[in-house]
Amino acid sequence: MLNFRLIIALFIITRLTIGFGQDQADLPIETRAYLFHIVKKSPILENNIGKAFEYAGPTIKLKDGKLNYDSIEVLIINEPSLLIVRNEIISTSPKGLIAEAANKTAIWELCKQIQKVLDGKDKGDSPLINSYLDYFFDSIPKNIIRGKIYDELLKPTTSPIFQTNLSLIDRLTLLEFIGIKDKLEQKQLLDAQNYAINRTIKERALTIFNALGGKVTDFENILFACGDGSYTSGLLEERDKDEYGEYNKGLPKAIGLFPYDIDVKGTKKQEIMAKRICSRWLETVGNDKQTQLHFDVWGYNSSKQTTVVIERKNYQYHLFGSEKTRFLSPDSTFSKGITFQRIINDLDDFTYKALKNSIEGKGGYNLQIKNVQKDISETLRLIQEEESNYSDLHKTDYVTKKKPSRQMRKLKKKNKNGGPLDLKPTTKSRRNAKSNKQTELIELYERYDELQGLEKELMEDRAPLLEEYVAKKKLLDHYKSKMGENWMSYTEKDGLYTYADGATFDLYTQEFTIPASKETEPFEIRLISIPEDFEGGSSDEVMLHISKTDALPYYDSDFQLKLEDRFEPDSYNFSQVIFTKVDSSLLKLLFEEFKKNNLPFVLQLQANGVGIWNGENVIRDENQNELTSYPGATNEEKLLSRQSITFKQLRYSNLSIKLSRSLNIRINSFTDPVASSLSLKDLKLEELAKEYKLTKNEVLSALRCISLLQKLKEDLSYQATNYLTQSDSKKFIDKLDGAIQKSKIQIGNVYIRLKDIQL
Repeated sequence: MLNFRLIIALFIITRLTIGFGQDQADLPIETRAYLFHIVKKSPILENNIGKAFEYAGPTIKLKDGKLNYDSIEVLIINEPSLLIVRNEIISTSPKGLIAEAANKTAIWELCKQIQKVLDGKDKGDSPLINSYLDYFFDSIPKNIIRGKIYDELLKPTTSPIFQTNLSLIDRLTLLEFIGIKDKLEQKQLLDAQNYAINRTIKERALTIFNALGGKVTDFENILFACGDGSYTSGLLEERDKDEYGEYNKGLPKAIGLFPYDIDVKGTKKQEIMAKRICSRWLETVGNDKQTQLHFDVWGYNSSKQTTVVIERKNYQYHLFGSEKTRFLSPDSTFSKGITFQRIINDLDDFTYKALKNSIEGKGGYNLQIKNVQKDISETLRLIQEEESNYSDLHKTDYVTKKKPSRQMRKLKKKNKNGGPLDLKPTTKSRRNAKSNKQTELIELYERYDELQGLEKELMEDRAPLLEEYVAKKKLLDHYKSKMGENWMSYTEKDGLYTYADGATFDLYTQEFTIPASKETEPFEIRLISIPEDFEGGSSDEVMLHISKTDALPYYDSDFQLKLEDRFEPDSYNFSQVIFTKVDSSLLKLLFEEFKKNNLPFVLQLQANGVGIWNGENVIRDENQNELTSYPGATNEEKLLSRQSITFKQLRYSNLSIKLSRSLNIRINSFTDPVASSLSLKDLKLEELAKEYKLTKNEVLSALRCISLLQKLKEDLSYQATNYLTQSDSKKFIDKLDGAIQKSKIQIGNVYIRLKDIQL
């Protein structure tokens, strides 16, 4: 193997000259070199945007045969022309993956600048540290920064804000060491640090995102963590080991850059606790755009299943970590290790149900206490009855014979309407009756005391179990509420999970897409750390990066044909050639994929009628407001004051083709707001328009969609004969024709079969 320094020297001497193309002139070469490193080392980034990074230097390997990307970085930094980064390729890639690469690079840059401080070097031009410190100190209540605290917070060796490789618990220890002992003040300081980190990384990540060709108007970059805040060995090593088993660049780990949600608990003795389940509330972007969420798990533990829950409109979408990779998936299969659902089941089966049975089951405490209380009530009734009888012995004579004499019966008959009966027993029988009643009362009193003692004993025995039962029920209900009970159903094909409401999750890009909508709506993302067992005494750390971006449907299409003012007023026929020589690569790929995988066809046709400008794009006017004529002689160029856009721009149509797990074709069409004079009678579409309550402009936009589809079918059929054999081209044409015959077109809020609209 050539000596590494010799390789660098050779390249500096030879000065290979390679063009920069679409390279990022506004990103430092060190940043571009590291971007290349992380993309090549991450399978998900390499598979999706790796082709945008063209490296023309030598291959340098470690002793184990793996590429030494740290050495390659040095080569690129010394000879920037060795690396070309093509924006035009990255810009059509999944936005979440661009955001992931940007986030990792921003973290690396901050870590690198912090390392200068830790090494005692002059931080020089370190804009990220400056930004980080500004946000940090602006967020701390001024009463905390007193005396020497300010200086201690800036001292690299003892300050928790520079120790990005320390756990939460270790950072709390440092706060104690520098004199911040009050738990509420510690929380305020950590919250300020969390805010400063997220704000700094988000701003830098967005800059890198834009520099890489990403286009976005709504951008969120969120770092957060949950668990018990302890250290997990081997967590988050950013760099690979070299031939000698050492980390090449020595950059700090980034566990300190993932903020924990924390609470101060306790009254007499307060304690800071990291939350085990953390959540973030976000909003969909609205404005007729898709909301795209991208998930990047850090610190993945292969023995415990990372769990993420998205809740929207009271329905939950679940993403579970794979035991073999750190990627998420709606598939909860996890054959080895601990899952959160297992924790719930164990808590339910081994503690909650057992406690519930001990308290509420047959022979349980509740039933025993109930029976004792019933016996107490019955005994009390007997006591009251016997006391009454015993009292009567002092004022009423007892009858000593079961059957009264004839004389007594006469007296009773004589006094049937009331009155005293002189039924006095003998003195001896009266004395015996009193003695017997007294004995019975004493026995009842003794039984009553025993039953009350038993009740107290049972309730005392039940009390700790009941307290534990209530606590376990509360914990179980909490766990169940965080997992949710309204799981959104889905179907899966080739790694694409499609939910019942149209949301999707792509296993190969880790992108969760919420369908486009006009209005924004809130949703929640929950990150769940897995306890060691169902008692939940400790919990494993998990760190997550989330990006949220906005995207127009089909923004990442492989082919886009945008047509502005290509149709004359009230016309719909389209005869322009769709594909040119520039599209030969796409066509070749399209037909190769069809031949290899027999791609299914998915058609989405949308006739919008009158369009309006929403500030970014043309969208459907839900009210379909129309003008009777164009205003003025310069009507074609005149600006619509309420939309700041020309009539021509509203006469917009587009055609998109996207190759994924299917061949997706989308055609969209709009008209300007001037009422159409289209003759529905001549087109035999009067009944159809009346049945579905369609305006002429809505019908016109539908006819334009269909005309574009017919021309696309014609061109694709012709191209198929150039790229496929006769038999394969026939299969392609027949399959495309079959998909068209089965398709419907969306006009406003209704769907109409294509065969019901004939041109």
